[in-house]
This record gives sequence, structure tokens and C-alpha cells, in this order.
Amino acid sequence: MWFVFLLTVLVGTAFTRSIPEYELCMDACGEDPHEDDISAVANVAVCRNRCIRDEKNRCLEKHHDKQPEKRKCWEDALFRCIVLCGDEADCLHTCRILYTPPVVP
Repeated sequence: MWFVFLLTVLVGTAFTRSIPEYELCMDACGEDPHEDDISAVANVAVCRNRCIRDEKNRCLEKHHDKQPEKRKCWEDALFRCIVLCGDEADCLHTCRILYTPPVVP
């Protein structure tokens, strides 16, 4: 009897763990559309970029008074963007423009 109770508690705990907002956002953007569907490709790209931006902003708000952590927020956003770009030069250039950490004196 205790085994069933313990198993129920463990399974319930595993399913109630919160999924990070960034992951939920990326999942909501959907799967990669067929590359011939230019409109769908653009919509998914905009959605995923919004997820990256929103996660960066949440991170910056969380660490508003800690410069090293703020820099990591920017670096994580840059990395996420680069991963999504693959080897597309224009996309990589845009990532660097949008997510290179600002220089702080």
C-alpha cells in the first residue's frame, strides 16, 4: 500500500514541475515548416526571436543590479539566436547586432 502511495506522489511531483517560460514559448512557435512556405518560415522565425528576446528581458530584470549575470543574459540570448541561424550569414549578423552584450565602463 505504501508503495502505491509513494509511487503516486513521485509521479505527481514529476508532472507538476514547471516548464521554463522560454521552452513553453518555443514550443508554442511550432515545428519547422517546409522551407518552400516562406510565410510560415518567417512567422516561426519571428516567434522564436520573440521568445529569445523575452527570455533575455526576463533575465535582465531578474539580475538588474548584477553586472556579470546581466552579461550572461546577453550571451545566452546571442547563443540561442546563433543556434537557430545555423550557417545563414545574414541571420548570424542580425544575432550579433541584437544580442552582443553592451559595453559597460
